[in-house]
Amino acid sequence: MNFDLLKDRFLFKQLYSFCKDAEEFVISRPELSAISQRKALESAVKYFYMSKYGSYSETATLFSLIQDEQFASYMDSTILSGIHLIRQVGNNAAHGETVTKNEAMNSLEALYYFCAELLKIFGIIKSYDKFDRTVYTKKTEPVTETVETIEEKPVEVTKEAVEGLKGKINEATTFRSATDFTEAETRRVYIDNALKEAGWKVHDIKGAVLPNKACIEIKLDGMPNNEGVGFADYILFDDDNKPLAVVEAKKTSVDPVKGSQQAKLYADCIEQKWGVRPVIFYTNGYEVWMIDGSGYPSRRVFGYYTKDELHSLIVRRGLKQITDTRIDPNISDRPFIQEAATAVCDTFNKKQRKALIVMATGTGKTRCAISIVDVLQRANWAKHILFLADRTELVTQAKNAFKKHLPNSSICAISETKGEDRDFNARVILSTYPTMLNLIDCEERAFGVGKFDLIILDECHRSVYNKYQAIIRYFDSLLLGLTATPREKVDDSTYELFNVPKGEPTFNYGYEKAVSEGFLVDYANFDSTPQLLKFGLKYDDLSENEKEAYEEAFADEEGNFPKEIDKKMFYKRIMNTGTIDTILQTLMDEGLKTDGGEKLGKSIIFAYNHNHAKAIVERFNALYPEKGSEYCKLVDYSVNYVSTIINDFKNPAKNPVIAVSVDMLDTGVDVPEVLNLVFFKKVFSLIKFWQMIGRGTRVCKELYPFSPSREFFENPECTDDTKQTYADKQGFYIFDCCENFAYFKEHPKGKDGKTSLSLTQKIFSLKLDLVYELQRLNHQENPEHKAFYDKWKAEVMNRIKNFNRNLINVHHNLQYVDKYSVDSAWDYIGVLDLKELKKQIVPLAEAKDDFEAAKSFDLWLFNMELAELEGEKDYSQAVQVVTTICSILLDMTTIPEIAQKKELLKTVIQNEFWENITVTRLEDLRNQVRDLVRFLPREIVDPIRTNFDDKIQLKRGEHLTPQFKNYKQRVIDYLADNVESPVIHKIRNVIPLTSDDLKELQRILWEELGSKDDYDHIADGESVGVFVRKIVGLDREAISKLFAEYLAKYNFNQMQEEFLHQIVTFVLENGDIEPKNLIQDEPFKYLEYTEIFNGNPEAVYSLIKMLHSAVNVAVVA
Repeated sequence: MNFDLLKDRFLFKQLYSFCKDAEEFVISRPELSAISQRKALESAVKYFYMSKYGSYSETATLFSLIQDEQFASYMDSTILSGIHLIRQVGNNAAHGETVTKNEAMNSLEALYYFCAELLKIFGIIKSYDKFDRTVYTKKTEPVTETVETIEEKPVEVTKEAVEGLKGKINEATTFRSATDFTEAETRRVYIDNALKEAGWKVHDIKGAVLPNKACIEIKLDGMPNNEGVGFADYILFDDDNKPLAVVEAKKTSVDPVKGSQQAKLYADCIEQKWGVRPVIFYTNGYEVWMIDGSGYPSRRVFGYYTKDELHSLIVRRGLKQITDTRIDPNISDRPFIQEAATAVCDTFNKKQRKALIVMATGTGKTRCAISIVDVLQRANWAKHILFLADRTELVTQAKNAFKKHLPNSSICAISETKGEDRDFNARVILSTYPTMLNLIDCEERAFGVGKFDLIILDECHRSVYNKYQAIIRYFDSLLLGLTATPREKVDDSTYELFNVPKGEPTFNYGYEKAVSEGFLVDYANFDSTPQLLKFGLKYDDLSENEKEAYEEAFADEEGNFPKEIDKKMFYKRIMNTGTIDTILQTLMDEGLKTDGGEKLGKSIIFAYNHNHAKAIVERFNALYPEKGSEYCKLVDYSVNYVSTIINDFKNPAKNPVIAVSVDMLDTGVDVPEVLNLVFFKKVFSLIKFWQMIGRGTRVCKELYPFSPSREFFENPECTDDTKQTYADKQGFYIFDCCENFAYFKEHPKGKDGKTSLSLTQKIFSLKLDLVYELQRLNHQENPEHKAFYDKWKAEVMNRIKNFNRNLINVHHNLQYVDKYSVDSAWDYIGVLDLKELKKQIVPLAEAKDDFEAAKSFDLWLFNMELAELEGEKDYSQAVQVVTTICSILLDMTTIPEIAQKKELLKTVIQNEFWENITVTRLEDLRNQVRDLVRFLPREIVDPIRTNFDDKIQLKRGEHLTPQFKNYKQRVIDYLADNVESPVIHKIRNVIPLTSDDLKELQRILWEELGSKDDYDHIADGESVGVFVRKIVGLDREAISKLFAEYLAKYNFNQMQEEFLHQIVTFVLENGDIEPKNLIQDEPFKYLEYTEIFNGNPEAVYSLIKMLHSAVNVAVVA
């Protein structure tokens, strides 16, 4: 028998027992064989862990042990695929699903090669034979084992069992299979398993038609070939033997589109025979595409639909267009929400599956979403809805709103519940992104790909990238994105995700419009920056007592101290009691109040970290002890049951009145009663800045604020700040204590960063750069560099080969994973290959179980190595970091591991070490020191606490408005407002521009109003002068003067002059003319101008040339 190589080996007694059972049952009881194989696999995997690491987690599942990088990185892609096959087939058997003989045999072969490789690497055998299928014949003796009895058998590998095997598996070890599990027969097994994951039982008899089964090789008459027949790879049959879907499978090397027409023809044959049009799936193994028969174009899906999901999909074919788009006024009576619902429904009616709504913070995105859900439910377009948000508080807030406004829909917030309390069949499911990802990116997925009819993504601009894209890739659903981000600030990728043109969401409702229509309130900003945060701290400006305190705080051991602490350093390092006190006093004295000016309105103080927020609360309690301990509360993630504090803050009748927030209240939380916002932190992201302002913009009825009028808030020029009691909220105050408004006036775009890579992904990307650089001839001829090339190439190749293919994002990019899992793909990596690797592969790299500090150290050293290879010698900053780390470690030599490397550390901090540095020395340094950095103390820089007097000179500050207009509209508005500027005057009057004129135009269009990319997107390749001229038009008098000068040269008749005058009119209306316009555009295409000019149209072309040359803006030196 194949597994006799384990026989009589005492160390592997239990493993052999499972393998022996697997062989015995493979023909007679394949389901028992599959269970035994899974047990054998678990045993073999644990042998690996005990030998390599000395332990394994007792609570870890087989799935988690296999997918862990500590295991997977040692397996080649073929053997790892086989391991997952064993696990999947075993799981099917454990769940009572039928396991065929072929499936059991295929997975038994995979088990054999894994066990054989294990013995070979342990040095127990030198080689092994190929798996022999012919040794198995059907056994007739009765079997007493059951699935349950085999499942109950424990799998345990002790330290004693691997005593002589330690050290056999090292960093160079790779388990390699002697067979290829990607051939046609095994691909069929994987398709079978994908169908089984969707609840389909695959019947293994070709041509047989059975109800409720996925049947294979079904003969179909009516195909347009010589025989007139075809054989569908799979047909999925309903309980009544009616087909629900057809699956056409092609080779992995073939574009799946090549199978689409064949699948359609099969569907035609099926419809003709059974009277039902099936859903069409076609796949090449990497990608699954679907045609649902509802009129949508074919689309890529993650996997196959369950039977119930196919029923629902087919029912949807009968849905009519959504004609009643009226929203329920009990949910919302706001007209712009009606407009949004209509826009979304129109989009869905046009067979577009995605819609993007941009609405200013506070205008009711959640209400809008619920209104749209209600409309879609009434039209039977949405039975199951998923609402995703990025924080638990926002899920809770949305859940309460859905319960209130859709009382007849069952609702479950699965991120708040566990176990049996989770209702996965609720009509509306709400979840955070991480919770949902954990439920679908796992061994047993909680939902099918077609579970939901509509998915709503809250704050979609920040939540569906990196690993959370897996959610959108997994589910096949209508998609509705919500964001409050100003639409020009939504990343291009967000527009791409929702298939809408850049800057043109499905619906937009901006801040200014919302304020003007009374659905938001505006703010009055007060520059409240204390003097020390505005100008810094100067020793010479202090009193004698304060100078003494200054010296005590900032003097070094020798008594030296700086004469000045600039404002940046003061903000970062100094926590000054006087500054906190003056800000709190300003809020209490000047903040908007209620009850005729007696009580401070609800207020949020935005602090920059936990210690800062804690100090603010402490100082408030010291200044205002009579308010009690609940009046001013800290709100951040360190506080237990912080959600109860937030709920109390939302209640106008309860404390706290002041919430000191670290990030938690910056976005998403709705408290309409807020009257004061205090920016006690610097903000650089424009997106976040407007979201924070949005905490105060909500309308609040019957609040009875003691406040200036609405006009004071909406008109920055209004100076009448007389306060009186109003029934409703008129506006709110912003106390800007860190010059944020001044910053955004100077930097209108802020510093909104792109999505960054993790440390693991950055290191992986750097290794790709190293491999790319080391391909050069000078490196290949250097033996040391060639060795590094071989090493790092092998590392990145093995990493890619061992990606966990069960993860959704890996599965989505499987064609790239497989492409770069082939050795020949790495013969030479070109520039485009490198770009493709970084785009498609690098984001798939999952973090290894390693210390973050060690990864950071790796990053510094790999950057230095790359710089050294590229000939860039100036990496002094990195040298400073590394020598500082080594210097700190030298002070910690009482730790044995550090003491062993003491001499190396001493060498590194000397200049001589760096004078003749090589890549080899850098790599040796990295390998020897990386594991020591975990001993470094955490870098916690306590702020310097001081108590210098500080003051605020309160004054009305800047009033900014978000750029809700798209780029083109901003350009049009700017040109309309500046039509008399010198440059635009020249353009309108056909006066040539200088190079300085063009530079100024470029500055305005490419920097002030947007970017060069924005311009290129709408300019159609035209120069800035021509582009502007088309918008601002031409001065009629200037063109008329040119025309008069032209007419004076010739003697035209009346009809000819009228025709030429139409040319001039066309230029005035369109900005230019070319000969092609005579053929394409009205009124010319209806006029025979050659006859008008007696067969000699040269005069026409001459005028066109003159006007075209004149209006095409010239540039002179």
